[in-house]
Amino acid sequence: MRRPSRILVVAALLFSAVVASSGIASAPPPVAPVGGLNELWNGYGDQGGHWTGGDRTVSVPLPDGRTAWLFSDTFLGRVNPDRSRPPDSPIARNTLVVQRPDGTLGETLHGGTADDPGPLIGLPGSGEHYWVGDGVVEGDVLRVLYNRYKTTGSGGLDFQSTGTSLATFRLPALTPSELLVIPVSAKVAWGSELLEDGGYTYVYGAEEGQLRLARVPVGGLRGPWQFWTGFGWSSHEEDSARMLSGIGTAFSVTRIGGEYVLITMDTSPGFSPVMLAYTAPSPTGPFGAPRILYRAPEASDRRIVYDATAHPRLSRPGKLTVSYNVNSLDHADNIADARIYRPRFVEVALPPALPFTG
Repeated sequence: MRRPSRILVVAALLFSAVVASSGIASAPPPVAPVGGLNELWNGYGDQGGHWTGGDRTVSVPLPDGRTAWLFSDTFLGRVNPDRSRPPDSPIARNTLVVQRPDGTLGETLHGGTADDPGPLIGLPGSGEHYWVGDGVVEGDVLRVLYNRYKTTGSGGLDFQSTGTSLATFRLPALTPSELLVIPVSAKVAWGSELLEDGGYTYVYGAEEGQLRLARVPVGGLRGPWQFWTGFGWSSHEEDSARMLSGIGTAFSVTRIGGEYVLITMDTSPGFSPVMLAYTAPSPTGPFGAPRILYRAPEASDRRIVYDATAHPRLSRPGKLTVSYNVNSLDHADNIADARIYRPRFVEVALPPALPFTG
């Protein structure tokens, strides 16, 4: 089994190379943890024998009332009574956890075997690993965009992006049936958010903290794609505009009333505990000044927070349920306490109250 220390650190380092303060001049408004979801995932993880922790945390409602929860790097195996993990706990680069219509969590889908698990999605022999972007149901299939990466050495930053692929899962079995390379460059992590609106699926991506945007007609993720130039749409990716800076590789865009709300951890100073919201009148922007949603208390010299992701189907009117991920840059911490490397869920008020002054 591979030890996950370098894998987890590399995944987190996609967002920045340093841990830095946010420069916030005032405290964010009070935010309530979503107790039911936090307890659900902690209880599920502590059982062992399946998912015991993971990052990215995407929820996709399925037509039969289930929810597909998509994760990137995922701890599997046992959790000890003291909530520590065995030092040789296996990790899969990506997994899917099925939530039943009654709200309980079912099986964790992964590749390989129970004794030697592997990623759910990947191309054997390619040397690439696949980290989750976002997913959407198209007809009788679930389609999920994954960003591909290749390890180039033994150091924490020895990796490079190799592109974006689209995986198709047959419903209701959630059986992988196709893995298609999308003809886009490796510079942009496409698929951070998939937003269906007005007959189109908008495909948001990130390039070194810069927002990019593509679109397809609803049901057409297999392509061809069009790219937002800042003034119109082009069939050429190189024409795509940089729309906003300081976003994470993972973020979300949600339509709320007549506005489009982008939520991200602030990456302008590096790793930051500050969650921000930007609003726009259309999927193409322009996005206004950021406002503070939350400051994650878990951040420290060794612990980082990232992957802010909204879950609108799990939200109450006037509120938005948002998850974020926590990771330690010291592998021993994630082994000693299985609860660290798990999503946290909070409920934020919209519109946010405080302007960002960092």
